[in-house]
Amino acid sequence: MTTPSRLPSGLAAGNPYRQAGRVAEGDRFIGRSDLVQLVQATWQEPGRPSNLRVQGYHRTGKTSLVRYAMASTPHGRDDLLTVWLDVGDHDSGMDVFRSMIRAVMEDLQRTRENRLAGQGRTSEWAHLEAIASVVQRAEAWYDLRIAVRDFFTALAAAGRHVLVVLDEFDRAASVFNRLAEFQLLRNLAGDTPFTMGLVTISRRDIESIEFDAAAGSTLGGILSTKQCVGLFTDDETDRMLARADSVGIALSPVRQEIIERTGRHPFLLELLCRRVVENWHLTGRLDPAAAYTGEASTFEKQFGLLVRNIDADCNGHGSTLLRALASGVFPDEHTRYLDQLVLMGIASPGPDRTLLFSEAFSHYVLTAT
Repeated sequence: MTTPSRLPSGLAAGNPYRQAGRVAEGDRFIGRSDLVQLVQATWQEPGRPSNLRVQGYHRTGKTSLVRYAMASTPHGRDDLLTVWLDVGDHDSGMDVFRSMIRAVMEDLQRTRENRLAGQGRTSEWAHLEAIASVVQRAEAWYDLRIAVRDFFTALAAAGRHVLVVLDEFDRAASVFNRLAEFQLLRNLAGDTPFTMGLVTISRRDIESIEFDAAAGSTLGGILSTKQCVGLFTDDETDRMLARADSVGIALSPVRQEIIERTGRHPFLLELLCRRVVENWHLTGRLDPAAAYTGEASTFEKQFGLLVRNIDADCNGHGSTLLRALASGVFPDEHTRYLDQLVLMGIASPGPDRTLLFSEAFSHYVLTAT
C-alpha cells in the first residue's frame, strides 16, 4: 500500500479507466500495432477483401482490435462496403442474411455520391433494391438463399466489394440451425462470382462451432488465415498503467501488486486500475489488495469462465492441465494443449517451470476447481 501526493495543480480529478469493460476505441485502444496491420491487410489491397478468423478468449480485446483496425485504416476505398453484425443479436441464420443485405443497402445509401446512387436512381441501384426487397420478404430458406446469391452477384456486377464482419460468431452454433447456412457463407466468401470478404470474431475454432450447429464443417476451409488475440505485452501493460498519470497518480510503485492479480489480461488490468484509482480518490492511498477485494466477484466470474472455456477447448482435460501448472508441476499428459495456452498468453514458460498468467488465477485454479 502506497500513499501518493495529492493532485498537482491543473490536473482534473477523474478516472481514466472509467470505461473498463467496454470496447476500446480511439485513444483507449493500446498497442497491438502488428496485429492491427495484419487485420487491415485483409481489405487494404485493391479488389476483393480476403477472409480472416480472429480468435481469442473472452475479454482479451478481439472486437476492439478489429474495430480499431477498421477505424484507423489510413486510406479508404470507394469501392468497398463494410458490414458489422453481431451474430448473437439474431434469432436465426435467415435473420443474419437479412440483416447483412439490409446493412449493405444502408452503406450504399450513405454513399449516394457513388455511381450506383449518385444522380437519381440508376437501373443498377433499382435492381439492387428490388433484390434486397425479395430477401426481406422470403420466408422459405430456398427462396432466401437464391435471393441472397442474386444480390451479391448484382453487387459484384456493379463493381462493389463487401467486407462482412461477424462478431460473436460463437453464437452461430445456436443461431444457425442448418449446414446450408454455413455453406452459403462459404460460397459468398469463397466463390468467384462474388466479391465478399469475411471476418469472423470468436473464441472457438470455426470448425467446432459448425459441428455443434450442424454436425459438419464447410466454412473453415475458406477461413484458413487466423489471427490469435492473447494478452498484453509488458510494454502495453505499462502503457495501461501510465494512464493514471493524467490524474496525477503513478501506478508504477504498485505495478507488481497489480500484475500479481491481473497478469497482462486487458480487461482485468483495466478493471483493477479503475478500482485502484477510485479508492485513491476516496482515501488518498494506492492499495491494490483492497481494490482486488472490491472486484473479487468479477474476477472469480472471469476466472471461472476462463477455466470452463479451456476445459471445453481441451476436451475436458483443461482443469487437470491448469492444476498441474498452478502447482508448479510440468504436466505428464495433455501437453498437446499447452502450446495453445502459451500462444494465447494464459501460460508462459519461465526459467524453471511454466507459469499461469497471474498468481490470483493460479490460486483460483487450486482452490475452486
